[in-house]
Amino acid sequence: MKIVTVNVNKGGAGKTTLSFNLTEYMRKESRVLLLDFDDSANLTNRYGYFEDKKNTVINLFDKKEIEPIHVAENLDLIAGHKEVELLKERLASRRRREYIFGTWLAENEEWLTKTYDYIIIDTENDEGLLTLNAIIVSDIVIGVAEASKDSFLSLISLRKFVTDLNVEFNGDTKLIFVANKISNDNPSKELIEDLSEYEEYAGYMPQRTVLKDDKSIFSSKNYRDKVVAKQMAELFAGLKVKFDEVTI
Repeated sequence: MKIVTVNVNKGGAGKTTLSFNLTEYMRKESRVLLLDFDDSANLTNRYGYFEDKKNTVINLFDKKEIEPIHVAENLDLIAGHKEVELLKERLASRRRREYIFGTWLAENEEWLTKTYDYIIIDTENDEGLLTLNAIIVSDIVIGVAEASKDSFLSLISLRKFVTDLNVEFNGDTKLIFVANKISNDNPSKELIEDLSEYEEYAGYMPQRTVLKDDKSIFSSKNYRDKVVAKQMAELFAGLKVKFDEVTI
């Protein structure tokens, strides 16, 4: 079982879009547990609206008890919730708060490894407590950037953040960069040129409105969407190769 976290400390880069479509791609051949650590619950809302806290990250962190929701074939969800910010306030004074999620994983390792091939986590756009919990147990972190200087610098900051956490928590988390909203304009070309200098760079998602939809690009029957779906499938197939190269 591999754990993949999607994070960048900048809004609007496409983190949730990547998490959603990556999950939909991976579940075609693998069993996936998807976790939404974001208080916006935008990723969760693509699968439905879940108010019962027993199915959310609130219960996971507060009580270490959770009932994942079966939302599709090969896919279970631990939902996000609007009270995540209040949760973080409660956890701020707890001892060993950085290890809460890792402890839950360790306590449930047997059934998790029997049930899932991948755990995919969509975090908030921050370096906060829940994000920290996710990254220090992850095998891979994917950072996403759109074609702007601020977004590129956020990836560089993420690189340092992951490196520092690996040192502090004796980890070996690998980092992957993905560009988003790429077109033929100059800012897009400059971003790809800059990212290509980093060994972490794995490819890009094209600038297409359809990628923002509540439905996966892989479920669309529109011909033009199928062209985008092919591009995305090639990107995700390459990511899966990188996932498989990581030894646990």
